[in-house]
Amino acid sequence: MPRRARTWGAIALVPALLVPFLPATAHAEQAPDTSRPERGPAVTSTDYPAGDTFHGSPGLPGEFTFSDNGVPTATDYYYGFNDDSCTTRLTPDEQGGSVTVTLTPRQEGPNWIYARTMDDSGRSSDCELVHSFLVAPLSGPVVHLAFDEGQGNRVVDAIDPQRGATLSDGVDWVRGRLGATENPGTNPTPRMNGTAVHLGVPMDGDPGTYGRVTADHPAVDTSGTFSVAAWVRLDRADADHTAVAQQGTRQSAFHLGYEGDTGRWVFEMSPEDGDGPLPWTAVTSTASAQVGVWTHLLGVHDSRTHEITLYVDGVEQGEAAHTGAWDAPGPLTVGRGLVQGVDDHHWPGSIDDVRVWDRVVLDHIVTDHEIETEVWRLANRPVAPEGRWTLDEYDGTVVADSTDHGLDATLHGDPLTAWNFAENGVTASPGVRLNGVDEYIATADPALRTDRSFSVAAWVRLDETGGAIDATALAQSGPTDSAFRLGHRGSDGRWTFTLTSDGGSGAGTTATSTAPARLGEWTHLVGVYDHTRKETILYVNGREEGRVAVTHAWHADGPVYIGAAREQGAISHHWNGDIDDVHAYQGVLNERDRDRVYMGEFPNIQV
Repeated sequence: MPRRARTWGAIALVPALLVPFLPATAHAEQAPDTSRPERGPAVTSTDYPAGDTFHGSPGLPGEFTFSDNGVPTATDYYYGFNDDSCTTRLTPDEQGGSVTVTLTPRQEGPNWIYARTMDDSGRSSDCELVHSFLVAPLSGPVVHLAFDEGQGNRVVDAIDPQRGATLSDGVDWVRGRLGATENPGTNPTPRMNGTAVHLGVPMDGDPGTYGRVTADHPAVDTSGTFSVAAWVRLDRADADHTAVAQQGTRQSAFHLGYEGDTGRWVFEMSPEDGDGPLPWTAVTSTASAQVGVWTHLLGVHDSRTHEITLYVDGVEQGEAAHTGAWDAPGPLTVGRGLVQGVDDHHWPGSIDDVRVWDRVVLDHIVTDHEIETEVWRLANRPVAPEGRWTLDEYDGTVVADSTDHGLDATLHGDPLTAWNFAENGVTASPGVRLNGVDEYIATADPALRTDRSFSVAAWVRLDETGGAIDATALAQSGPTDSAFRLGHRGSDGRWTFTLTSDGGSGAGTTATSTAPARLGEWTHLVGVYDHTRKETILYVNGREEGRVAVTHAWHADGPVYIGAAREQGAISHHWNGDIDDVHAYQGVLNERDRDRVYMGEFPNIQV
């Protein structure tokens, strides 16, 4: 057997020895080349180079170059950005050439590009990781006009204090939507809502008297990716009105503001810096703009996708394709735009907190430790104090507002039994005691826009004898009904936060505690309406107890009630027990804010 094995082995060697002596053509016919590219393309980037150093920011585009990586027959590269699908096609101008593409990271930390190479025979390499890089945390704006000076004709750019903007005649200072500052003028105490500029636009008058705010410089290259945001409030809406723009020679590159023809908010971009009718690209809001209401506007231009996007109060309104972006070399302007070489579209009203970025402001989570998007934060944070009643009075019927709004309230009840009996054992502060029959506290005017994001809080103690009926600790009312009620439901004994339907029926959507209330004990309640997410949330002693979707928030322009509510035209839901330290904020309280309010402090209201 061993000999037979060696014999077969010798015979088997014969063809192998002959192979080198076959003609080349015969060899090719017998063994065709079926190999495929061994590797994917090489990827390089000066904006986001590989390595362990952080670069750029989520939302900030960068250029990436794909090259053949030793495969001269490469005809196409297919890639996936942070996914290994390798389906997006790039085709070089010539075989084996390179292709440069602009990509925008959407997350901080590690990012990955997977790719494969296709050769001239249609064969592909494996889809593999070809480039990994680190993205720095979200970058701040490149321009930030907070308008917190409160006086004078000059405002500072918070990003670069050496720069800023100049205010013309016709610009006044008013209470702002955001910010905290000390006004060294007539009011030396901190203004909890900061200040804003108000631009006077006469109905019929000399355009030279229109208020103007003009920056020292352009904010961004408007041919590239950028975002622009502002808090705005219109006194009236009778024509096109521009809140923020950036000037070219004859046109502004973009306008963020109000469109008179449609009656809606708008973000629009011009196709060129020229005269005559131009085909502007515009995205308008889905609902009509409201006069007299602070509204957050955000416009985004993504040069990679050639799209513009508008957000109103944190809610995306739509997108539109825009391929004619150009760089406007003129200054950033607030309260007007440039139209065919003339200042126009003047803003009649107030503007606060103008910000411009050289990147996309993102509407998704970029890190694992975040719970809100950047778009959401701009529209809902920080909160603005609109009223706080500590209820520390010891006599009389006047209940002081601790904010600088001066929204004092009136006790409708007996001061001799209301004061000096309720003692909050948790915070060691006094409160008010109400009889559950006809006593309550009311302001003369509303504190909140109840159709925008708001948060309310109160310490409450409900007597055991009052647990069988509905009782409201805090509400804000319209003509027939309260827009919201924070309190207790007698039918099942649970804490509740209700947003009612507009119409006076008393019906609504309620976030409810998971367990019945413990009567006779001090309890801290927080109710939140998140207008961006369209949901209402109830917190009990700092813990989330209920969260429900809601679509019917409406504005109640009547008084704030402490210890009662209005339902079907009558004051009812009277509170039988004690209430202490009532807060009302525009915006959404986060966890840290709620902790501070729980301890009897103001939350962080700095921008």
